[in-house]
Amino acid sequence: MELGADHGRPVRNTSHTWDTQFLAAGDYIPALDALMQVLHAKDSYTASHCRRVRRLAESVSLKVGLDPLPVRTAMLAGLYHDIGKLGIVNSVLAKPGRLTASEWRSITAHPTIGRELLESFLSVQRAALVIQQHHESWDGSGYPLGLQEEEILPEARVLRVCDVYDALLSDRPYRPAYAHSQAVEIIANGIGTEFEPEAAEALLTITDELHQAA
Repeated sequence: MELGADHGRPVRNTSHTWDTQFLAAGDYIPALDALMQVLHAKDSYTASHCRRVRRLAESVSLKVGLDPLPVRTAMLAGLYHDIGKLGIVNSVLAKPGRLTASEWRSITAHPTIGRELLESFLSVQRAALVIQQHHESWDGSGYPLGLQEEEILPEARVLRVCDVYDALLSDRPYRPAYAHSQAVEIIANGIGTEFEPEAAEALLTITDELHQAA
């Protein structure tokens, strides 16, 4: 293990090997690893972001008291949550300016594309549903389905806040990375609207502990 560019968190030396060792015995799916390799080649930021979100999703799922199977589902969904961006052209993913209406529609399709890529694999079908819901907001203002509150799977509520937090800490083509304190403020302001309160508060507790220990 070493400390690298993953926001100061431990990363494996084998950065191109995907974190499938947490799968149950006999449950390894080479096709999904192959897709992640393709995503890494297409967009290395998104692939690395997925690995970080997987680790955060595990911690937050445990913090909110999810049972072992939903924790594992959250981890799987975290690792593969942006795999649908394989269906989005690079000129949109890496665009430094404001997206057009058609480009935004393209971006908002990636959760559904991700679900479609995973749902044929029986062992990850619930993770596929979580992936489709990872941009749904607690108040119903998210996409692609406009789900709200209890309509959103618990794992997706966790994934939503983990995804946003890690993205805020990352440099993007259209903005520089936010500081931890700024990200915390944004997450806190979204509690009860964008984020389920319990999941958001758990993430804030965990990331504050990590930040203080760094």
